[in-house]
Amino acid sequence: MRQQGNLQHEYAGSNSQLLEGPVVKEELISLLGYLKLCMYFSKKPYKVFMEFGGYDESDVLIKKSKARLMKPSFTVVRDRSAKCFLLFIRGAISVKDRLTAATGAEVPFHHVVAQDGHVSRLVLGHAHCGMVVAARWIANQAIPCLNEAVAQFPDYGVKIIGHSMGAGIAAILAYILRENEKLSSSTCLAFGPAACMTWDLAESGKDFITTIVNRNDLVPSFGKVSAAKLRTEVMASSWVHDLREQIQQTRFLGFVNRSVSFIRSHVPFVSDPRSKVVDVDMLVPNSSEADQVKPSSNSDAVVKKRHAIACWSCVAAHKHSIDSAKHGTHDITNKTDVNVKAEKTDIETAQPVSISMEELDLQESDNDDDTDRGENEPALNETDEDQAVELLETLTDNPHKPSSSSSQSQDPPQLYPPGRIMHMVGLPSSSEPNSTSEQGEEVVALYETPRHLYSKIRLARSMIREHYMPKYIKTMELLIDKLVAEEEEDIDDDHRLGSL
Repeated sequence: MRQQGNLQHEYAGSNSQLLEGPVVKEELISLLGYLKLCMYFSKKPYKVFMEFGGYDESDVLIKKSKARLMKPSFTVVRDRSAKCFLLFIRGAISVKDRLTAATGAEVPFHHVVAQDGHVSRLVLGHAHCGMVVAARWIANQAIPCLNEAVAQFPDYGVKIIGHSMGAGIAAILAYILRENEKLSSSTCLAFGPAACMTWDLAESGKDFITTIVNRNDLVPSFGKVSAAKLRTEVMASSWVHDLREQIQQTRFLGFVNRSVSFIRSHVPFVSDPRSKVVDVDMLVPNSSEADQVKPSSNSDAVVKKRHAIACWSCVAAHKHSIDSAKHGTHDITNKTDVNVKAEKTDIETAQPVSISMEELDLQESDNDDDTDRGENEPALNETDEDQAVELLETLTDNPHKPSSSSSQSQDPPQLYPPGRIMHMVGLPSSSEPNSTSEQGEEVVALYETPRHLYSKIRLARSMIREHYMPKYIKTMELLIDKLVAEEEEDIDDDHRLGSL
């Protein structure tokens, strides 16, 4: 979240269309009324829902209050004021509802577009398995009743309304109902629908499905493919920095190791093990033979006199702490036996680990016996290092690039929200010209957004709570108030111009 920041501005880009004016205001007022009805049906007792909508028993066509697996709660009522039959589908509230939503395998789902009683087009695609099964079950329950109701009231339409999982089921149900000749004019209002169908299916529903998304709502972008993209992005952001530091540290240790190899090859007392005690005495010229320190009895004194050995011991210990976290505890060289062989082992133990190109992680060399290596052998494979850096940069620049070995046919299809998408976007007040709001306050605007924006998950702290219907209602009320204020300002400006 810290890396990407607030991404609401992406929904208000050049490919999005700003929606404003009196027509949009009236549409929002109508949408707000239907959303409140949907919330009362989902959250309140059925009697309270009927009182809020002004319905009586004669207006109820179907009532299925108890949800089961793949069988969500829904109702069909007659709305006299709107001259419409409203089919409300409840979202995922109970455990069985959530199991229906969790049945997220993609199944083939095709839509037959009929015109004048003939098949004009066939749209092929895939859709969410649990929602398809639930939509077909509701269709079997509701179609006979709706056919009779439409035959009795031919001037009435059919409108399917849902939120969250209920919105995804409502969208799929709209495709099914429109294949029925008597119900071919059915429409759908989807509030915060789940990503439930592939691109072609979603695009073909623009004429009869309206999707409303609130700010940072996560659900319309959440799917198997988008979740996999998010996983790759999060993994890259979490370990790529540490890997870069380890590669830089590997380069540094390789340089130091080559420098030590050069010194050992040119300085006699370092390369000749027989001059060990003499070298220590040379560092302490005033010591007598009786006071000479034996390496086997007091190794700490020797280490204090040999600063180079102490330095390399620290490097070796640091490397050992890294390797022990990844590969377990290894045996280390006996510190009391300070001789040339121990010095050589400590120095070569500090050599950098090699980089495995398959796992992009630092691995310990398979050859644990470093003494078998030549003294002049480079401690770092330059080719592997450059390849690791190049691949690291490629991953950071293109985190979503698929592997060439994976076939495209095996990848699950990307699912999108259906129909025409209207997104209520919260933007900083500074981005709105002539804004009178306080600094730091968000200004809400309504945009018709392209579908490709919902192929990835945008993280935000409010991405869960802004999915709930009360948040949708609050944002829509803010939008309506804003549009009403703009309309009044336009009327005042017209009056001023008329007076002039």
